[in-house]
Amino acid sequence: MVTMKMDKLSPHEPRIKKTKLSTLNGAAKELSTMNDAATIAATNDDDDIVLELKCINTIRALSADIIQKAKSGHPGAPLGCAPIAHILWTEVLQYSPSTPNWWNRDRFVLSNGHACALQYSLLHLTGYQDLTVEQLKQFRQLNSTTPGHPESFVTQGIEVCTGPLGQGIANAVGMAMAERHLAATYGDEIMNHSTYVLCGDGCLQEGVSSEACSLAGHLGLGKLCVLYDDNSITIDGSTDLSFTENIPGRFESQGWHVQTVADITGDLNDLREAIRQARANTDQPSLICVKTRIGEGSDKVGTAGVHGAPLGDADIVNLKQTAGLDSTESFDVEEDVQEMYHAAAARVEAQKEEWDQQWQKYQTSNPEQAKELQRRFDGELPEGIFDKLPGNSGKADATRKCSQACLNVVGPKLPELMGGSADLTPSNLTAFTGCHDFQKDTPDGRYIRFGVREHAMAAISNGLYAHGAIRPYCATFLVFSGYAMGAIRLSALSQFPVLYLMTHDSIGLGEDGPTHQPIETLESLRSIPNLHVVRPADGEEMAAAYRMGLESTKTPTVICCSRGGIPALEQSSREKALQGAYIVVQEEDSTKKCDLVLLATGSEVSLCVQAAAALSSNNNIRVVSMPCQEVFLAQSSEYQESILPGDVPTLSVEASCSHGWHRFAHVTHSIDNSFGKSGPAKAVFEYFGFTPENIATKAQKVMDYYSSTPVPNLRNRPTF
Repeated sequence: MVTMKMDKLSPHEPRIKKTKLSTLNGAAKELSTMNDAATIAATNDDDDIVLELKCINTIRALSADIIQKAKSGHPGAPLGCAPIAHILWTEVLQYSPSTPNWWNRDRFVLSNGHACALQYSLLHLTGYQDLTVEQLKQFRQLNSTTPGHPESFVTQGIEVCTGPLGQGIANAVGMAMAERHLAATYGDEIMNHSTYVLCGDGCLQEGVSSEACSLAGHLGLGKLCVLYDDNSITIDGSTDLSFTENIPGRFESQGWHVQTVADITGDLNDLREAIRQARANTDQPSLICVKTRIGEGSDKVGTAGVHGAPLGDADIVNLKQTAGLDSTESFDVEEDVQEMYHAAAARVEAQKEEWDQQWQKYQTSNPEQAKELQRRFDGELPEGIFDKLPGNSGKADATRKCSQACLNVVGPKLPELMGGSADLTPSNLTAFTGCHDFQKDTPDGRYIRFGVREHAMAAISNGLYAHGAIRPYCATFLVFSGYAMGAIRLSALSQFPVLYLMTHDSIGLGEDGPTHQPIETLESLRSIPNLHVVRPADGEEMAAAYRMGLESTKTPTVICCSRGGIPALEQSSREKALQGAYIVVQEEDSTKKCDLVLLATGSEVSLCVQAAAALSSNNNIRVVSMPCQEVFLAQSSEYQESILPGDVPTLSVEASCSHGWHRFAHVTHSIDNSFGKSGPAKAVFEYFGFTPENIATKAQKVMDYYSSTPVPNLRNRPTF
């Protein structure tokens, strides 16, 4: 580990120590030569050094004004990290304010998303159209482009939704993996950028960061650089209260290149040098531990009190006066400061224009690859990839095997499909025909060995998608989606259509017992907005599930697969399954009103079919398969009523908790207030009453009850 220490200097004292200037010029020249996209703005003029400090203090003042105007926010990190942000945006990052989604931009992730006033300030200063001064004044207000934590679907220049700590740094690992894979596949003349992260103590305390960074070290992601805002403060107070581990040692043990910059309240040459060394090391991801003071320039500097509350008018006046800024003005950016950021923006726009010329040449010399890469970034699927999706094999297959069959068809045809399993490949059946591993020495591979890291797996998948040109999928046992729930929620919030393959989806997994048998999990997932939870009943429905998931452009999909074999349904239909629910057994006498609807998902559908057959001699019974509640609810009310009339007694059957089924069924056969049991699958199903015989008995009781009791119409309710 390298430690860099500078002479102490007040954050507001002009930095005019000429002894530092030769070092600054040398670092700038070397970094510029190494990569044109990171041209460090060297200076040998005292006025330029003073201007740099003025820029940093302007960032501090602007961030403080943003938060004060909203009367809400987190000023501590923006004040402490302003020098880091200034260096990144003026000297290091390659980006394009005019084309925020430029493919070859460096990805910057503010993992400590509560510090977003800092990022909004820099996006404003460098000319992003979304970040006008009017929008800065609307910070944390309804429908502004400056929400309280970064939202990628709201604001240009924001890569991912951060705020839940640790997610951003894990997303960044996915982005770095995507860059490395695309560079290996299409050439580094087109894909050649870095991923930068600014994170704080909270991010590194969250377990997801350790999971993700462990994998990053294993993969040797040399274009990933994390700048750690090491300010020794959390909301509760000093990190001495709860966080005393050796962070440099932790990252070194994970295979990272680690440096420490001991002070940035003097000049920034050591930070420049650390970034230069990080960029020079292409074999390891880099961590730069930057010692900062939270709330630099505030009266509350170095205390927890500056973390999450506006500074107050008096403190802001003091901050500006001490920095030599006009304390009577708010949201003020003086002309010389604005010119510096305009110059930085002009420099990166020139780099973008150079890349555009390179892209034109690439299209001429590699027309097929260029066409494919364009399609991938446009989010368009190749034609005909679903034409040969398999259906039922004629055997009672486990739906995880049906999933594998689908992967074997779409994987070779969909080069952007990239993913893997949390060390459960033989169980999840997620390695498709012809794929090979994505590893340090084989970055062109598309199969990811995530290891036993479910949370990071999901968060990394979000980063893979956020980068662009990748359609990620990942897998584990359904019950272990609980480990990943925070990242799955962010897939839905961010509108990232990640494909989640969750096997061993019920008590039917058997002998592993209640620790592995999901009971509440399906409803936990279904309760997340903008998430499709699909539980196919056979191969035909699995084909529909894959089509749903891969055609989706803004909604992630969880496909829940059985461990054991399930009889194929005679009347299953992939086309009808795409509507979320459909009739698999029609009542025998269509001239008479239906006596009962049996409604089920997954492995329980075939049980209901058998139960209906046992009752059909004296009853008019319909069986409905509902692979996806969310898709069904998106259909027209006429279609919904044609499947579930609402005024016909309806019994839902799912080997899960009953929550959520009452809007579709009058009675539920489920598992309530109980976990599963350890034993063979057949015995466990029998124990909980999931047999054709017991379902038929319950169905008869439901019909008997409603033979003398009015049937409430479940559809008879107001709509708004």
